[in-house]
Amino acid sequence: MRSLRTTFDLLYGMLKANRRKPNCKEVNSMNRRKWIALCLAGCLLLALSACGNPGADAENSGGTEEPTQTEEPAQAEEPTQQETLVEYAVEGLGTFTLPEGFTQEAGEIAEPLPTTYATFEKDGYYIQANRFGTDAYEMAGVPLPADLEDYSTRSGVQDSVPEGTVFDYDDYGNYAAQFIQEDGQLCYYVLLQGEESFGSIYLTAPKDQFDADTVAQWLSGSVLE
Repeated sequence: MRSLRTTFDLLYGMLKANRRKPNCKEVNSMNRRKWIALCLAGCLLLALSACGNPGADAENSGGTEEPTQTEEPAQAEEPTQQETLVEYAVEGLGTFTLPEGFTQEAGEIAEPLPTTYATFEKDGYYIQANRFGTDAYEMAGVPLPADLEDYSTRSGVQDSVPEGTVFDYDDYGNYAAQFIQEDGQLCYYVLLQGEESFGSIYLTAPKDQFDADTVAQWLSGSVLE
């Protein structure tokens, strides 16, 4: 596998030559972690380029009322207890609110473009976040996006999701898109805007444990520096 430095050098060359980054659909032979890391690494460079009722009916429908055995009143279902969220801080990147117990790794890349990134992993959930600011855009020779909507149209973002994917604001204020990978993993991809910076946070999980409302709530606490 190429080092991150080699990957970024290759992708930067693609950016300068105005060539298209490999689509995520073409990498289903890679394992999940390698693919996500590569996909997001590409995003760091290419995104810079402008382009009924549960109870039974208690009434009888007529006739003599027959004595019935005394039944214990049905107990209301207890609300699902939400996991306690804690703050994960990454210097130079931002802060993220996730359940306790996620392992965390972080790093920085100085060349060809300055980037800060972090990964979080727990029980089948894999999350990767990244940030790049004005220095990265100046080095690439392109302007910062005007806003998240503009950022979502950049080639790096569009090439990181299946064709036709639509970004929109969810109930928690995330500007996000959801889609399914060819390996069956569900993905929630949130674009982030900081103070003169842009980035993203990308979560994948198996279908049987993915709940869009839950992960949207987790990622809504993400704050980019």
